[in-house]
Amino acid sequence: MRNALSKAQNLVEEIRFSGDSLRHGDAEVMPHSNVIKSFAYTNELNISQDVTPSLFESLSAVYERLHIPRDAVEAFVFASPVIQAECYTGDKTECVIRFSSALVDILDSNEFEFVAGHEIGHFLLGHGLARAAEKQQSLEYFMQQRAQEISVDRVGLLACGSLNVAIKALMKTISGLTGNHLRFDVGTFLSQLRKSSNISLNVNYESTHPSILIRCRALLWFSLNDYFINKSQNISTAQLSNIDKQIQNDLDKHVDGPARKRIHEVKEDLSMWMAAHDIVQDGMFTKSEQFEFSKRFGEDILERLLNFLKDIPASEIEVVVYDRLKATREDLESLIPTSFESEVSEISKWKI
Repeated sequence: MRNALSKAQNLVEEIRFSGDSLRHGDAEVMPHSNVIKSFAYTNELNISQDVTPSLFESLSAVYERLHIPRDAVEAFVFASPVIQAECYTGDKTECVIRFSSALVDILDSNEFEFVAGHEIGHFLLGHGLARAAEKQQSLEYFMQQRAQEISVDRVGLLACGSLNVAIKALMKTISGLTGNHLRFDVGTFLSQLRKSSNISLNVNYESTHPSILIRCRALLWFSLNDYFINKSQNISTAQLSNIDKQIQNDLDKHVDGPARKRIHEVKEDLSMWMAAHDIVQDGMFTKSEQFEFSKRFGEDILERLLNFLKDIPASEIEVVVYDRLKATREDLESLIPTSFESEVSEISKWKI
């Protein structure tokens, strides 16, 4: 099965959003997936040609467009008034996708293809297996989850083949309305993002999904590449890079910016305490060391460090500085547990 999925996996890797940094090599198996499948078979409706023919045909179209073997996916509908879709992955060869009845009821067959492709995208990109997908309350976790949604929306777009269909599906999921009540006007819909500019950036600080408006803009930009417009064989990496920069700017402006600022501040603090710890090892803070320190961290930080050190007995300075260093390391690890070691390694390269 792994080889049977290679074409699909290569396809989605080509369009993966650059902010979605996890790869299959970071993956681990979720042992409870068989329990989920067993529960679905006994409590939910399996999508099949005999019982749910229209949904079955939509899924078949998605499998064909994404080059997925039909037996790699088990799909179910469950009764719920909540608009919801989920993907569970037990290993790298198969997945379970579930759709609430409320979601299925508001989507037409093409819109369902977008949502199905989106969920299958999580499977193909290894999101369900990734360590960072474990629920940890870190800034890195939330940023990574939002980046993953940008990636799988692109897979959904390839699965349904139409930007209009994709955005209509997103409009319906955010509003809960059927086509009977919606007039499709993407320009007016996207203008909501401009109206949100004055809202506190902390509104969606710990959301696992970017706002629907950001996702629609991201899809619009992605749809303008030659790969999608002209059905070219390969996507231009330069073109995709430019698209990704636009999307990242949107994310930073409306949600990721404060998180990145916080991480940067703690990294700077850690760098400063690492430098301070090196300095106090010999019990001296020479003029040349102070000059190099101020070049790196600024005169204000140098003055604050000197004032901090002068109030501590000489015999205790190394212990106190080490305690500050340790606390800052723990703070940074709580913010970026996945990339913590590599970031500390980079910070350690700087010396006075």
